[in-house]
Amino acid sequence: MVHIHYRPVRYQKLRRPIFTLLFFIFVSCSTRDANLSYHSDRGKKLVASKAMVSSAHPLASEAGLKMLEQGGNAIDAAVATAFALNVVEPNMSGIGGGGSMLIWNQKNQQADYVDFYTAKRAVSYKNVDYSQYKDDEHNLLSTGVPGTVDGLLQALERHGTMTRKQVMQPAIKYATEGFPVYLTLAQFIRENKEKLTRYDGAKQTFWPDGTPLKVGQILKQPALAQTLQKIADKGAPAFYQGENAEDMVSILNQAGNPVSLKDFKNYEPQWSKKPLCGSYNGYQVLTAPMPQTGFYLIQSLNILENYDLRQIGLPTVSSKAFNIISSTMRLSTADRIEYVTDPNWKDVPVSGLISKDYAASRNEMIKDDSIPKKVSHGDPSNFVSDVTQVCNNIHSEVAQKTVRSVNSSGIHHASLLSTNIDRKTTETEKSGETTHISIIDPDGNAVSLSTTLSHVFGSGAWVNGFLLNNSGFDFSDLADKFKWNAGHPYRIRASTISPTIILKDSEVRLVIGAPGGGRIPTAILQNILYILEYDLDPLDAVKMPRIFPDYSNPKVEIEKGFKSSVLVDIRKLGYDIQTLSDGYARLYLVAKKDGQLIGVSDPRHDGEPRGF
Repeated sequence: MVHIHYRPVRYQKLRRPIFTLLFFIFVSCSTRDANLSYHSDRGKKLVASKAMVSSAHPLASEAGLKMLEQGGNAIDAAVATAFALNVVEPNMSGIGGGGSMLIWNQKNQQADYVDFYTAKRAVSYKNVDYSQYKDDEHNLLSTGVPGTVDGLLQALERHGTMTRKQVMQPAIKYATEGFPVYLTLAQFIRENKEKLTRYDGAKQTFWPDGTPLKVGQILKQPALAQTLQKIADKGAPAFYQGENAEDMVSILNQAGNPVSLKDFKNYEPQWSKKPLCGSYNGYQVLTAPMPQTGFYLIQSLNILENYDLRQIGLPTVSSKAFNIISSTMRLSTADRIEYVTDPNWKDVPVSGLISKDYAASRNEMIKDDSIPKKVSHGDPSNFVSDVTQVCNNIHSEVAQKTVRSVNSSGIHHASLLSTNIDRKTTETEKSGETTHISIIDPDGNAVSLSTTLSHVFGSGAWVNGFLLNNSGFDFSDLADKFKWNAGHPYRIRASTISPTIILKDSEVRLVIGAPGGGRIPTAILQNILYILEYDLDPLDAVKMPRIFPDYSNPKVEIEKGFKSSVLVDIRKLGYDIQTLSDGYARLYLVAKKDGQLIGVSDPRHDGEPRGF
């Protein structure tokens, strides 16, 4: 692959003025001291020596890069990038949504995790008659208290070095001055007419004069800019209290959602949850705790550690490797569906789920000659994970300084209880629109951050320039036999977001995450394998055709690129091969190899990395 070294664009003389403008907008001075590849990846890969940001939009990556160039750290850059994405990728995330952030402090050798996923205060929903509401994504009863604003600002206060105004300035600028509508955004605007024309604010923003914004038009969001400026000036109370909170509550109450001003005022991100930790062939894997789905990655890697996959071959050319990887994902998906739930409300056998002994018991179900039509969940309740040697002392002391957290441990390692009450409210396998950010700074600190509105443009409810989520827990799933009392007043639904950081020899080697609903953990797992096990170039790893098996039947959806003989062999094993349906997962990662940082944004989407 040929790498071209660029000086900052402002010093280049380009012949065509229009090209100069577009190049400045989307690349600007993002290639400072970095090698940007313009081969088949079309700017999706960047190699740098000091710092790297990978996100779903080049302007958002530019915002993060700006913080790093001004001396900020990975957390400063992540918060700036996230607020910028809220502006330039409004279909995937926004200040009306939620998410989670995994932080690695290189100097202290400690990890921290904040869960700011959309939450609902249970007492407000106890007497709701759900039968009167339609079960669709426009039902505002599914909207919970957004956590993004408080989560990002608390992370900045605890771990950042810059001010709110500094990190929010790029987002405010993009909302005020506007940016060119790109292909993916234009498509989503066009396809979501009903959702985006139900509220006057959204209609004027995305469907002005009754027509959808088109590619190349400038999208300005003055109402959002005003809201962001108030947050920059006054902090989280400008969002969760006062006029903005009253406006959110008013719209939701009119739609039958009983959320109250108290629900917004009392909301707090959860810092008490420790990131899950596991090991894989000498690597240390840090990932999302419940009710996010990081356990899936640790459990799957525990199973796959029993095989020499590199010697067996890539799944595109080896039916044996295809079956091993696909069968592993089926097993872990069955456990995900059964066990992922809010640990403050239900006991979850997390220690067993990430135990290598439990993985060994699950591995016995993988056969060379055939596959079962359906894979059942296992029983991890009698297994205990011993990760002392690889995970000792990695959890940040800051995580213990909880705010309004009843359960100080965050995760139970307790008896096996039924947790199927979350199945209705988790992301579906093929839906769920999210975004992700991966960052490494010059000091080796790292952030893996995922945020979401749930569906495209969330619920479509527009308030003061932003859209509200439809990510809240569905309390209609709680039958009378389940107790409403829990270790926490707010409930968070199960989610497949899985921000992950992987270490080796006490240094970050990979920061990775993805949007994509139920396909998030499967896509992340495959790319971890391709980078760490198969030693592929990170861009080649992201380009690899993906496998998305179903645990409840033998169907497996695949992308193009598998050898015909492999397809013949796996069909003989019992797989029902399907072409990839709507929906996909997109990877945003930063890898460290041979002293260099390699940023990759998935070519399946619009993002680009930035670094220096």
